[in-house]
Amino acid sequence: MAAPRPRPPLLLLLLLLLLLPIPLAISSAADLAALLAIKAAVAHDPGGVLSAWSAASATSYCRWRGVNCYPSSSFVAAIDLSASSLSGTLPASLPLPPRLRRLDLAGNNFSGPIPNAFLASTTLLYLDLSFNSLSGPLKIPPPFANSSSTPCAALTNLRLAGNLLVNNIPAGIAQCRSLRVLDLSRNVLEGAIPPRLGRLAALRVLDVSRNSLTDRIPVELASCRKLAVLVLSNITASPGEQPEFNAFVGGLPTEVLAIPELAVLWAPRANLDGRLPLSRNGTCGLVALNLGKNSISGAVPRWLGDCQDLKFLDLSSNSFEGSMPTQLSIGCLSYLNVSGNHLSGPLLSSEESKCSNRLSTDNIVMQYYDELVGNTLIGNPFGSEFGGISNVTLHDFSNNGFGGTLPFLTLSRHANSYSLWLNGNMFNTTLSAGFFGFCKDSTSIAVNLSSNQLSGSIDMLSSCITIHSFDAGYNKFSGSIPAGIGALHLLKSLVLEGNNLTGQVPVKFGDLAALEVLDLSRNYLSGSIPLHLADASHLEVLKLDHNRLSGSIPSSFSELAQLTILDVSFNNLSGVIPNLRHPADCGFFIGNSLLYQCFGTHASLPPTEAINSSKGGSQVTRFKSLIVILVAAAAAVISFLLVILIFFVCERRKRAKISNLRTKMVVTFTDAPPELTYESLIRATSNFSIQNLIGTGGFGATYKAELAPGFLVAVKRLAMGRFQGLQQFDAEIRTLGRIRHGNLVTLIGYHIGESDTFLIYNYLSGGNLEKFIHEMGNRKVTWTEVHKIAVDVAQALAFLHGSCTPRIIHRDIKPSNILLDEHLNAYLSDFGLARLIEVTQTHATTDVAGTFGYVAPEYATTCRVSDKADVYSFGVVLLELMSGKRSLDPSFSQFGNGFTIVSWGRMLMQEDNTSEFFSRGLLDTARKDRLTEMLNTALSCTSESVAVRPSMRQVAAKLKQLGTDR
Repeated sequence: MAAPRPRPPLLLLLLLLLLLPIPLAISSAADLAALLAIKAAVAHDPGGVLSAWSAASATSYCRWRGVNCYPSSSFVAAIDLSASSLSGTLPASLPLPPRLRRLDLAGNNFSGPIPNAFLASTTLLYLDLSFNSLSGPLKIPPPFANSSSTPCAALTNLRLAGNLLVNNIPAGIAQCRSLRVLDLSRNVLEGAIPPRLGRLAALRVLDVSRNSLTDRIPVELASCRKLAVLVLSNITASPGEQPEFNAFVGGLPTEVLAIPELAVLWAPRANLDGRLPLSRNGTCGLVALNLGKNSISGAVPRWLGDCQDLKFLDLSSNSFEGSMPTQLSIGCLSYLNVSGNHLSGPLLSSEESKCSNRLSTDNIVMQYYDELVGNTLIGNPFGSEFGGISNVTLHDFSNNGFGGTLPFLTLSRHANSYSLWLNGNMFNTTLSAGFFGFCKDSTSIAVNLSSNQLSGSIDMLSSCITIHSFDAGYNKFSGSIPAGIGALHLLKSLVLEGNNLTGQVPVKFGDLAALEVLDLSRNYLSGSIPLHLADASHLEVLKLDHNRLSGSIPSSFSELAQLTILDVSFNNLSGVIPNLRHPADCGFFIGNSLLYQCFGTHASLPPTEAINSSKGGSQVTRFKSLIVILVAAAAAVISFLLVILIFFVCERRKRAKISNLRTKMVVTFTDAPPELTYESLIRATSNFSIQNLIGTGGFGATYKAELAPGFLVAVKRLAMGRFQGLQQFDAEIRTLGRIRHGNLVTLIGYHIGESDTFLIYNYLSGGNLEKFIHEMGNRKVTWTEVHKIAVDVAQALAFLHGSCTPRIIHRDIKPSNILLDEHLNAYLSDFGLARLIEVTQTHATTDVAGTFGYVAPEYATTCRVSDKADVYSFGVVLLELMSGKRSLDPSFSQFGNGFTIVSWGRMLMQEDNTSEFFSRGLLDTARKDRLTEMLNTALSCTSESVAVRPSMRQVAAKLKQLGTDR
């Protein structure tokens, strides 16, 4: 009998096969729902990146653009939509696929807060939301209750740079214990770096630059023993990028400098002080150290010489003193900048034996190194000598007190280009072949030795055939210029001004086809200007002034198409000034008594002493002929005088007529109607009658003028007694006339006359903010009104400070200079007038352009102009707008002299009694947290510390965020 079949196991297998797709289907539904939610949040997709993302193709979402699934499954593993030109507001409840490991939305224009699920995920490894417009605070979800999982515990990369994130860096980031890269740069974060970040044992990169951080660098960061890149500040921002506002307190903790794997430490202009430790335990792995533009003092530590991989060192513009440590191998550094310190003593030659050619194998380290160093080289004044930055070595010792002999520097590696800056020191030796030893190690050299005490000849210069630029101005070099310079065919710039050079200008200069700048001024050169010099066809600047040159200026200079400056003043030249291709200043030719008079670049007249009548001819012997000649001469003289008299009278009448017309001319910047004339303005203002006066200020009085029914303008009358030059005034006002912004009053035109000078603006019917604030006691002003006015003014100031060309600092921000229309749109007026008055005053002044109560304390005491002074004034106006009180309100008298609205706001904030600060309308129409945040913003603007104050761009972003926060 046959054995029975094993049916139960078969049934069990079939049952398992039926059940397996169920979780797969559930996961697919969650993945699909999350992808479609992302698609729904996108409001603008100009490239059609998400065109295939639809429910109609739901079964194939793993093939959607930017979506990657796990192999052999339909679980979504990664979403990469970086740089896709997508925009829209991400909802806070936006879900993620349940097993997502990588999300990259960088380089788009998403707004709104960071969705909660992004940082609550327990599977996400990589999150990049950088360079969007995300706003609000950064919130880390708390640990889950009754669960072994922790939000963001798996996250290794968190990149949020280039957004509008506000408030403090949350200490809760420490629970993201797997983090290797934390990039929070280019936001509006403030407060201190949380000490709890020291718990991130795996952290390799921390970048908090270009925020508004303060307080001390936490010593707890030293617990991040694997930290390789620490970027605390970064001032190499490109135009249009957010500048640096981090301003830390104190110095760098010694323990942080001693992190064993630290390779890149970047903290320029970070407000650091103190001293660097003179000793250091353990090995040094630093590749780049940038502490430039701080207030660090003491000696340059010797242990830097033990950092064998060090390639970049910037200690410039600090207060270092003493000598350069001999342990530091200068030739091993591709970038060394110690300029602007108090260093002294000899500059000893470096040794090559300690140089290392090792490169970091950590890609993230090299990525930051290449970006930070590359931007520094591009933005550095002497780094741009050679155009590119590839294989460039730069050493800057300028503006210190180094003395003695010039150093014999040898480069450890062959460099395409080498720049050496030794200017502004006390070197007192001669040029030698040893000094130019570096010429054999580079194919293009730039050297600056200016403003030292060097002497002797410059003959050795001819030995450096790869020299590209040489500046030895203002030394004591003597003797003649060697003819061998003509063999330096790479030479583009030669500056030898302010020395004791004699002899003639070498003819061989004409052989230098690459020569662009030649400055031999303020020497004792004699002889003529060589004709062959004009063969240097790329010459742009030729300065031969203050020498003893004679003869004529070669007419062939007129063929030099790129010559923009030809200065031959104060020599003994004669003859005609050649017609140059570019307009020249006649001041470039003065001090040559025999040179034809300059009337621009295309005309000249001979000197009067060169006009002499020739003698000769036969004598007139007959008396009758003599009488005839005398009578004819007398008649000619009388006729000539009559012609001159008639011409003078006619010309005087003509000029009087032109002057009369000019004094009644109105210049406009837009298509003005025919009613806009001088006569109509005078008539419409009743000759500036007090009945038409609508405001007064530091720059003049403003009048209302109705030129035609419905066509009204505001006329600001300025006092001309202070102005020295109408040409300067005209140039400045024309510049202001080109500036346009939605929250700036429009400058329609202007008039300059002998008795009246006035500016013409568009008329705004809502009055000014001073009146609005004064009336707040009689009516309830809503949150919407206050917020809109604040944002409008902040945007106008941010434009003037950051986007306007030229950049404008207002210097008199106050309520009376903020105008309103009938819909309470706010417009900033009087912008640029402080500068306009300043550049056209007869006498230099140090008076503060501003109004008491609104002027920043540092501006009032030092008269130094800064955009942060405008920020302070705006903060005062914002405090007035929220409270309905004036800056120097009479009610503050109870607190004593010197008590202002700033003091009052700070006092109430410290007492946690902010409700007393706000006007009753605001308390009824806005949440308390919104009002407190706006008060915080205003108080940060009025901080005593300039470094702590935010920029107007940051203020505008904060205020806009308050309006969108629900």
